[in-house]
Amino acid sequence: MYDEEELVSISALQHYAYCPRQCALIHIEQLWSENVYTTEGRIMHDKVDTADHESRGNIRIEYAVP
Repeated sequence: MYDEEELVSISALQHYAYCPRQCALIHIEQLWSENVYTTEGRIMHDKVDTADHESRGNIRIEYAVP
């Protein structure tokens, strides 16, 4: 349907809306370095991106729902 090069990722759109230069650095020039905040965010997202669930009393929490 579409070539991979024609697609724009949602993260690229978010970065462009925040700062076009940041978008270019990350998505075109592929320059990225982690700092304490991005590392913490990546670690927090590792859990929600892994298909799993847990129960807390009568509440069931689903992670990475397809």
